Amino acid sequence: MGVVTDDDFPPQSAKVVKPRRCKKRGRMVKSKELEELISKATRAAHVARDKGYYIVSPEALTCVEILRYMRSLPLTPRLITKTEAFRTFQFLSKNGNPKIRSESRSVLDHWKEILLNKINSQKRFSEKRVLLGITRR
Repeated sequence: MGVVTDDDFPPQSAKVVKPRRCKKRGRMVKSKELEELISKATRAAHVARDKGYYIVSPEALTCVEILRYMRSLPLTPRLITKTEAFRTFQFLSKNGNPKIRSESRSVLDHWKEILLNKINSQKRFSEKRVLLGITRR
């Protein structure tokens, strides 16, 4: 018996690992999280309004950061309509602070695009059903 080397052992079995499917959207946002973000943004906007419209206050910057974060979230049309976030952002889009106003308008435009895409996809689906002669029973 001599010295044991790696060549003396049988080869290790290679474990086949299937790659996981990546989700398109990542983690979905819950309605409570969205409502909390909206309330933080509106509170910061109110405080910034009380301090003055053209003063760059930390509250105004906080509100703008929250709005930018909300624009980047993967939201569904149902979540946008369920939380009544659209109405709140219409209120913020009339804010006196120009930074808050422009950022909230960009969030509104982004959300309008999400809602319109959903409506258009439903129309295309119903048109395909009509073309194929599929009806509901």
